[in-house]
Amino acid sequence: MGASGCFIRDCPICGSSFWTVVLPLTSTPLGDRLSESQVLAMKLPTYPLDLAQCSNCQHVFLPSVVEPDESYSNYFFETSKSPGLSTSMQRLAHELWAGRLVDASPFVVDVGSNDGTWLRHFLDQGADVLGVEPSKRIAEQASSAGIETINEYFTRDVVQQIRSERGAPAIVTANFVTANVPNLKKFFGALKELAGDETIVAITTGYHPDQFRVNMFDFIYHEHLSYFTAQDFVYLAEQFGFSVVKAQRIGLKGGSLQVLLRPSQGAPEHHADVLRLVQYERWAGICERSWFHDLQARVSREVSRTHQILDSVNARKTLGYGMSHSVTTLLYHFNLLERVSALVDDNESRRGLFSPGRGLPILSPEAALLEEFDTLVILAWQHDGLIRRRLTELGWSGNVVQPLPGALLIRKGE
Repeated sequence: MGASGCFIRDCPICGSSFWTVVLPLTSTPLGDRLSESQVLAMKLPTYPLDLAQCSNCQHVFLPSVVEPDESYSNYFFETSKSPGLSTSMQRLAHELWAGRLVDASPFVVDVGSNDGTWLRHFLDQGADVLGVEPSKRIAEQASSAGIETINEYFTRDVVQQIRSERGAPAIVTANFVTANVPNLKKFFGALKELAGDETIVAITTGYHPDQFRVNMFDFIYHEHLSYFTAQDFVYLAEQFGFSVVKAQRIGLKGGSLQVLLRPSQGAPEHHADVLRLVQYERWAGICERSWFHDLQARVSREVSRTHQILDSVNARKTLGYGMSHSVTTLLYHFNLLERVSALVDDNESRRGLFSPGRGLPILSPEAALLEEFDTLVILAWQHDGLIRRRLTELGWSGNVVQPLPGALLIRKGE
């Protein structure tokens, strides 16, 4: 066991207990644990956030795991409110629906279905849909919107319930949830039990080789437990009787990977394009320790440059734009907690609450303009284009600083 509410695990893919920390990060509270007061926010515990690599299979993961109920009992992320995500998911849903193997079966199951945004795209095409979502609040929200949702973790018991009541689905999807699973063996075992002979299992997850290449280290947070490569999925598929029939890099969330799995009829038969991506990963050296050392050096340089920029504009009262898991990682590791006085966010459900740990108040952009901030830091930098346009619409005239992918003074205040 590690810190209270936190345990140490072996490699979730091969089970090896031999791993090495390849990217040490500042400990943080749970990134999306918003509080109703600054006092409550400051009482939240912090947990280790070091990234490790398995010495046996080279899988990259968090060895320190926060108990799932700590993360998902009060979860604020909603798919429908993530800029541009629903539109991209609609295209992927249409591709999957058009390519499904069993035309006679309209049944689609989504694991970690959140607010039902993804399943809505299948429902609109005539599918019979079912979500599995552990957050009670979000599951109820999805059900109220007409997306049937089981409010449970994805377990063998849930799988047996689905198979007995509905049969095997044509498509099983897991979007940005596989990385959040503490026990991958139980998860893939449940997928195998749910799938029929012709079921397609579609998994979309962050692809750290692309994300880290642009310094997107802040997508490391406590809910993101595993950081997958194509090689990882080949390894898992062979353990559980799947073939990887497709693996494609997509642009979602700064770099993601979609893999399609099909139950194997005998020995696994992975598509040649999948094996070529595995080869590319080996050529690119993404499993070498030096690759992570380079990332650490780049991030450290941008930390220093960000503070130099803030000093150069004599930032006295600074506002941060964005509040999310990744923003918490960025605030802590860039040592910005003492420099930022408040946050703004476009998600109305976050306003009036306080950020994890430091207890920064979360305001609406309009309310923030009424206060005398002289500097704004774009913390949700993955959406920098949208935020810059929003600042122009609001008439922001102060300094604008962006810490990543490279520290930059976008505008010096008037």
